[in-house]
Amino acid sequence: MQCKNHDEVQAVDRCVGCAEAFCGDCLVEVRGQKYCGSCKVLAIQGQQIVLEEETVPCKEASEALTYAIASFLCCGIILGPMAITKAYKARELIAMDPRLTGSGKANAAMVIGIVALLLWLIAFVGAPVAHVRRRP
Repeated sequence: MQCKNHDEVQAVDRCVGCAEAFCGDCLVEVRGQKYCGSCKVLAIQGQQIVLEEETVPCKEASEALTYAIASFLCCGIILGPMAITKAYKARELIAMDPRLTGSGKANAAMVIGIVALLLWLIAFVGAPVAHVRRRP
């Protein structure tokens, strides 16, 4: 394990605040705990050290994109609306929870689902109309 600040130096411990690995020169002991330079300032000021929250991929956005892509290949009349509905739900969930990622997937699923649905509708409506026009 290498020091976060010095790539060539072996880390000796982790900062209590951010849990990053540091060498002995980078860690400072405050109230019996070892802190890095950034976390040391917060510890001395008595402020709570807030770790960044991990992001979580939105399951609904991934599912929506899967349905949207599948709607191009088969059953677009069924899978297209399902993809659009799931994409809309995913966008709502992402807007409510800042930890969720996948807004790009949700937007792509929405567009692909709409296009696939329109193409399938044109195919179903256009085919009978073209067949009727061919009759003498």
